[in-house]
Amino acid sequence: MAQQQAVQSVSQIVTIDRQRLFSDTAYGQRVLATVEVERARLAQETREAEADLAKEEKQLTEQRSSLDPTSFRVLADAFDQKVNELRAEGQQREQEFVRVLEREQSAFFERIGPILGRLVREVGAVVIIDRRAILLATQNIDITDAAIRRIDQELGDGVASPAPPSDAPSEDETPEKPSETPDSTTSGDASDN
Repeated sequence: MAQQQAVQSVSQIVTIDRQRLFSDTAYGQRVLATVEVERARLAQETREAEADLAKEEKQLTEQRSSLDPTSFRVLADAFDQKVNELRAEGQQREQEFVRVLEREQSAFFERIGPILGRLVREVGAVVIIDRRAILLATQNIDITDAAIRRIDQELGDGVASPAPPSDAPSEDETPEKPSETPDSTTSGDASDN
């Protein structure tokens, strides 16, 4: 609360560290841990496949003197093809990890738009700027820690059903138009990352 009051009295512009917002929340940590577990599993499979290829290469080298050049060339080409396929598969898997992470980050930033919108209104700000876009600020206008706490409170790890927000507007409150809320600006801006 003290941080929120300090921010409210200082500026109508607040900043967020978008990277920390993802990596330091329970939601982001779950996503990153899931991706890392899968990456480690596939890396182990790759190491095992490479060990098998090393054995095969050794056998091929030993057979070289007993094979005619044409037969050896056929076996060597087949071996080279296996090596190239393993490399291509590894690159494809890595690209898939990147796509999954980007998809999860995009979903995260869409889900936190309303949460950030409520937080911005609470501190009396009108705009959130990514902290990396600020060269110099005379006061602390960063609300990343408060946002992380609020996101953890409302979304948890993103899998379990979150509790309804404690600051949700009552039924008699008139909602603002979507185009005028910080929510729509924030969530639209978030997909750029």
